[in-house]
Amino acid sequence: MRFAGCCRKKIREVLGPDGEDAVYLVSLNFESLGILLFRREVTLDLVDDFFSGPILLSWQKLKVHSEECRRTLNRETFNEWFHWLAERMMEREKLSPPVPAYIAHRTWREPRLRMATDESTGSD
Repeated sequence: MRFAGCCRKKIREVLGPDGEDAVYLVSLNFESLGILLFRREVTLDLVDDFFSGPILLSWQKLKVHSEECRRTLNRETFNEWFHWLAERMMEREKLSPPVPAYIAHRTWREPRLRMATDESTGSD
């Protein structure tokens, strides 16, 4: 079943009460991440590397739900930072399409560790 643009009723119908709670928790996580990014507690590069795909896919599926909640709760701030975060990710991907890490960093190697000698440890 395709969930793009699901309303509250459809989510409740398909996922049940536990599914509604799960949707709320996903939204709350991205809501929290949005405000952390806005306040510069995390960088956009970090958010992009970790969550760009899940943020965009989740927003596509939950945008209608969020807008409906705003209307029924009379609360424009519902999922405001999730919405803001998704827009930042969309803007970023318009400028530079995402490249999977397994391609972008395929030549990455762990740095070699040096073995310490007795003389180099210098412990007192």
